[in-house]
Amino acid sequence: MTEPWFSEVPRGLAFLSLLALLAVPVEQGRFKSAVMAIWIAAITAAGVLITAAVVALLVNQPAYVVRSLTIGGLVFAVAFGGTLPSVKRAYREAEVRKTIAADL
Repeated sequence: MTEPWFSEVPRGLAFLSLLALLAVPVEQGRFKSAVMAIWIAAITAAGVLITAAVVALLVNQPAYVVRSLTIGGLVFAVAFGGTLPSVKRAYREAEVRKTIAADL
């Protein structure tokens, strides 16, 4: 008999995408290593969730389990994977601004 991995979707997982609010210190060029670590961890979590969704599909878990894992993974992938290039660009621009300010 196949039993679901968990009885209810952890709704708090979707709120982790609010970490995208970390863009404020990015524009200021602050906390680069911490913000980049969070971004990479979130992208890794997206991969783990999507992989878990594939495994859940293969072992015939209920549709709500597969759907929850897939949607969570896609939210993370879009929110963090899509903004990673702009985060890197913002840090480069902040470094250039600091260099120009130091030269004055």
